[in-house]
Amino acid sequence: MIYDFFRWYAIINAYLVQWILFKRKTYYEDRAVQGKKIKGGALVISNHYNMFDYVLNMFLLLPRRLNVVTSEMAYSNKFVAWGMKCFGGIKCDRIMKSMRFIDESAELIKKGELVQIFPEGHNTDDGEMDKFKPSYIMIALRAKAPIVPIITDGNYGFFKRAHIIIGKPINLWDYCKTENPSREEIVTLNEMVYNKALALRSQLKELGGK
Repeated sequence: MIYDFFRWYAIINAYLVQWILFKRKTYYEDRAVQGKKIKGGALVISNHYNMFDYVLNMFLLLPRRLNVVTSEMAYSNKFVAWGMKCFGGIKCDRIMKSMRFIDESAELIKKGELVQIFPEGHNTDDGEMDKFKPSYIMIALRAKAPIVPIITDGNYGFFKRAHIIIGKPINLWDYCKTENPSREEIVTLNEMVYNKALALRSQLKELGGK
């Protein structure tokens, strides 16, 4: 497929550059349970410093394609929009308040693919982690797939080293009391995952991250 061809063309040409800009030290919450190789469909969540968070995770999870949920702003330019198609972009139109991205993401995960989403919904370059918006909870529940948290310290650039930690998969259905979770249950699940991400961020700092 033409999109896959250009995706790999871009990856190959950028591979050496990413080793300079995205030197990384990878930690694991439990290496025996979750390494870099994620099997089957899964929803990857991360804290969000800037666009390089996705680039870091994309190279980390190669050779698998990492589809990514992005805002409508990424589609305002035709060239950028075409590039998003190559890398599996899933449009989240916040202006129109469309929830279509939830179904699109869940369907891809059901097919065994990986989807990346940033639950904060915006960049937070001050090192703090804002509250998560719960749409990712709906994606994971509909896909009946695990959530894999990958937390970064955002330390990207020349002569720098980014530190990341990969958390154990979180299976939301293990915490659901009914087959159709209520809004209150979704809020509770969101708070649980957010607290898990905060704990991983603290652990990353103790291991040497910023």
